[in-house]
Amino acid sequence: MKRKTLTTAVLAGLTGMAGMVSVSNAVNVNPDGLGQVLLYPFYTAREGNDTLISIVNTADEAKAVKIRFIEALNSREVLDFNIYMSAFDVWAGSITATDDGGAKIMTVDETCTVPNLEGGEQEFLDFGYTLEDDGGPMGIERTASGYVEVFEMGTLIDDDLGSATAATHVDGVPADCGQLISQWDGDGSGEWLADRTLDMAPPTGSLFGSGFIVNSEAGTMLSYNAVALDNWSDAIEHTEPEDLFPNLAQGSSESSTIFLSRTGAESDVDEQDWGDSVIAVGAALTKYQVMNEYVIDGDANARSEWVLTFPTKRFHTDGVEEAIPPFTNTWGTVLDPAGVEELGVGACEPVQFSIWDREELLGTTDPGTGDGPGFSPPGPPTPEEAPFSLCYEANVIRFGDSEDLPDSTEILGEPQRDLGFVNINPYALGLGGEGWVRFQFNNESIESASGDTYVGLPAIGFWAVSFRNDSIVDDAGDVIRANYGNTVDHRGSRRVE
Repeated sequence: MKRKTLTTAVLAGLTGMAGMVSVSNAVNVNPDGLGQVLLYPFYTAREGNDTLISIVNTADEAKAVKIRFIEALNSREVLDFNIYMSAFDVWAGSITATDDGGAKIMTVDETCTVPNLEGGEQEFLDFGYTLEDDGGPMGIERTASGYVEVFEMGTLIDDDLGSATAATHVDGVPADCGQLISQWDGDGSGEWLADRTLDMAPPTGSLFGSGFIVNSEAGTMLSYNAVALDNWSDAIEHTEPEDLFPNLAQGSSESSTIFLSRTGAESDVDEQDWGDSVIAVGAALTKYQVMNEYVIDGDANARSEWVLTFPTKRFHTDGVEEAIPPFTNTWGTVLDPAGVEELGVGACEPVQFSIWDREELLGTTDPGTGDGPGFSPPGPPTPEEAPFSLCYEANVIRFGDSEDLPDSTEILGEPQRDLGFVNINPYALGLGGEGWVRFQFNNESIESASGDTYVGLPAIGFWAVSFRNDSIVDDAGDVIRANYGNTVDHRGSRRVE
């Protein structure tokens, strides 16, 4: 195992940088939030929600960036386009509902987009799942929730075409967006069609991003930070706007770096060579266990939903005869445990969970035989048979106090489908409305070139929580409703063997 303590790595750096060079060439989740690739775990334009995303270029150089919007069920692309950001630029756009139940992107940003967004907006498209039918829902409403990928394709320079100057803002407006658009013209004048590396240098990173889910009717805003992958590629990844590349499987790095923290030991840097770029990205994102809190309280009108998104899942489950580890099932018809009744369409991963309330009581999946109160600290939980599966790319887990499920989740608006959304009822498990949960992925492991294995799944996401206060009264005696919302990133642990 090529595992080094931080101390060892620093010492190696002081003796010729031998230890740090390999780490710098391996894809990793940047703990400071800056990177070449940004992953936004969830967007929704359902049930009155709009999702605002922002991309910030913190570098003193212009960049070519691909933005890709991906639907939640099977990660089929619903829109992408290029933007050309000047130094220190910010691009922002809002995903909102269309009249026919789909979603669209809207922006008033001046940053150059290719193609040009006519009127500052573009509806999401269903071609990704209608022209290549995957058996899932065919309606445009499928575009209304999903997640977002952002790739730095390269750094703009002025060697041949003057592209960096064209993208640079002068008095708040880019100097010449038309010049950048014309380089992709199909009439023979578009020089990037012939050589996409003109005026380009490899990506250098330094992007960060944020997401904001706003519901104006409810008066709530949920914000989160995009997950930043660094050292994804050291090659120019510049492609035309309608190209499905670059994607997470296309980076030049086939190695990953993660940071381990173990009880009684120093934090370790664990670097592994996987021989495959998408496996390396997945390894950087892999968690064996995912942990977070929940609150469901009728008095405070509190609701909780978790988002768990698997950004690399489609490369392992869609269009393959057998699932590629660490995933265990291909996308297709899901049968009941007896293998008879068709339950819906998905690629389901079984999940085991343990749930505690705030008084350290461990829930049981059999509410009729609960353990009752015990002494503190409790012993280690015994995992039960997996009580549910996560079947989609971007999954919403609802925490509720009743078995009567709504048509859609109350915060993010994710609808019931054939397979339904996952619902966890702590009260049915003998617990109250506040506590925490630990998900565990006992799936196939992946093995590195050195023979070490990672157990778990590549997962990102957050806990969304909302409250409503109906007890505020103004001077006239009228009730003033106050709504609150927040998100909290999932915590996790890793298992390396």
